[in-house]
Amino acid sequence: MKRIFTVSVFILILFNYKSQQVSLNSQYLFNDFAINPAVAGTKAYSPLSFSFRRQWMGIDEAPVSQNFMYHTYLGDNMGLGGQIYNDVYGPSRRSGLSTTFAYNIKTSKRTKLSFGLSASLTQFSIDRDRLITEIPGDVAILNLSNQITSDCNFGVYWTGESHFVGISGFNLFENKSNFLARTSSIINTIQRVMYINGGYNFKVGAVIEVQPSAVMRLMANNIVQIDGNVKFTYKNAYSLALSYRKQDALSFMGAVNLGTSTIGYSYDLGISDLQSYNSGTHEVFISYKFKKDDSTKTPWKNRNRVYSSFSSEN
Repeated sequence: MKRIFTVSVFILILFNYKSQQVSLNSQYLFNDFAINPAVAGTKAYSPLSFSFRRQWMGIDEAPVSQNFMYHTYLGDNMGLGGQIYNDVYGPSRRSGLSTTFAYNIKTSKRTKLSFGLSASLTQFSIDRDRLITEIPGDVAILNLSNQITSDCNFGVYWTGESHFVGISGFNLFENKSNFLARTSSIINTIQRVMYINGGYNFKVGAVIEVQPSAVMRLMANNIVQIDGNVKFTYKNAYSLALSYRKQDALSFMGAVNLGTSTIGYSYDLGISDLQSYNSGTHEVFISYKFKKDDSTKTPWKNRNRVYSSFSSEN
């Protein structure tokens, strides 16, 4: 009985950690659709992106995440998007997909306000073969059941030539789930996560742009997490960024715009209590930009950024 209780508590803690979190990533500086569904359709191109993140190198069973994202425009005022995600943390897995619809309103000649709504379907599961117990046929393991939940995300995004401001919410319904439905009456709530972000772009001379920005995450139990960022872009081709996540990590990012594609990498140096147990977090991403028109072969010196929190083409 003690063994069953111990395993049950471990799984509950593990599942609770995962279910309360939207996938953490550092590349939102280059892909703001990751934290706000209202971004869909606001660009002058349709980006298809993939990212891979391995967290806390050196710690066994640390989180690993993969994400596919795409969004595009419909006419001048609407956008569509989608995402496929997979997060693995030890023996637990969070995988699913979401679809997004956004509507854009021009608030002036150079600014627009966008509203986005997405519906998601997520499965939470446990790989029983990766759980080792001293008791063959442990009831706590045999009675594990996968959970499938649906939810809704919402966002508002105001953008112009030199600024962007957004607010978004994920897991708005805060649905309930229970891995141990057959052996426990404890119900787990998939907690809501809110984002507030904004930034401004400054031109330094003719070829350098500097973009300071900030992101605030509001999570369960009054947990507030703040990122302070600064991104430097040279000739719309090479980007370097630095991000400070309070009491968590210092992130170093770089990206190269190759015209219709972008490749980027980030390294998170931990500054939390886990710092001495791991060698940091690595994240890579690649994207491809589908243009509105057929002129995808843009000259190197005149091409547009694949990812930007704002775009003069908007």
